[in-house]
Amino acid sequence: MFVWFVFFLVIATTGNANEWTALVAATGLFLVPGSDLVVRLLQRSRDRQDTSLADATVVVPAPEEGSGATRRFRDTAAVRVLPQDVVLTDTLGGERWIARGGAPGVSSLVRLTDPKSGSVLGVEFRDGTNAVRALLVWRWWFAGPEGRETWSKLVSALGVPVSDEKVRAAKHPDAWWQSHELAADARTMAPVDPKEARSRTRWNASTGRGAEPLIVSLFALLLLPQLDSDQWPSRVAGALAALTVVIELAQVLAHQLASRLRLDRPVAPGSA
Repeated sequence: MFVWFVFFLVIATTGNANEWTALVAATGLFLVPGSDLVVRLLQRSRDRQDTSLADATVVVPAPEEGSGATRRFRDTAAVRVLPQDVVLTDTLGGERWIARGGAPGVSSLVRLTDPKSGSVLGVEFRDGTNAVRALLVWRWWFAGPEGRETWSKLVSALGVPVSDEKVRAAKHPDAWWQSHELAADARTMAPVDPKEARSRTRWNASTGRGAEPLIVSLFALLLLPQLDSDQWPSRVAGALAALTVVIELAQVLAHQLASRLRLDRPVAPGSA
């Protein structure tokens, strides 16, 4: 975008600009979405070839009915147990690795129960010093039709002692975890509000803070008249400007459609 600004600075200072400055400006602007697209395609290719988690025991959520679970949550969130590590993948795809050995490693599972009803509320992953390393809310992970099998799979894979511990009574049982020291951890390992999920997973969230599609598209539109020029560098500049708009808007459209029509829609417990 700096190159684009230089182009218009030349116009302001000299009163004119030739076809080559327009081409340089359009090329610089095209690199914003173009390089992003290339990097993401390469990363996806590497992810498909990555075998570091191939041998992991994968535990996926088994949410209870009416818990607000989305397909994004069911398809993305997981606990993967490796020989040396436990990998927790949250609803937005972020990974956190916890060792299984040594003092900071996962040494026990503690089921947190309601002091009145005795129902299980959540599960803590604790290390050798009894410090809590991770927290999963039971209703989103083990309370559904496949919850019993999911819990047994996790316990068997980790092979650590399991105990029960009562938690302090909460005014709202479904939100008991909000006062827990790892409330933020529990929140990311749970269904995320659809609007927030779309905002935090959009392609350009890390580059333009969400404003990139609008800003870059507007800048590119100012170069579109170059298509009518008699000079081939100007026509190429116009074509690059048009391609910039297409790529920017296509990324936004693809993300919104995938999120609204599939990922952020409620999913029934036990469905694929």
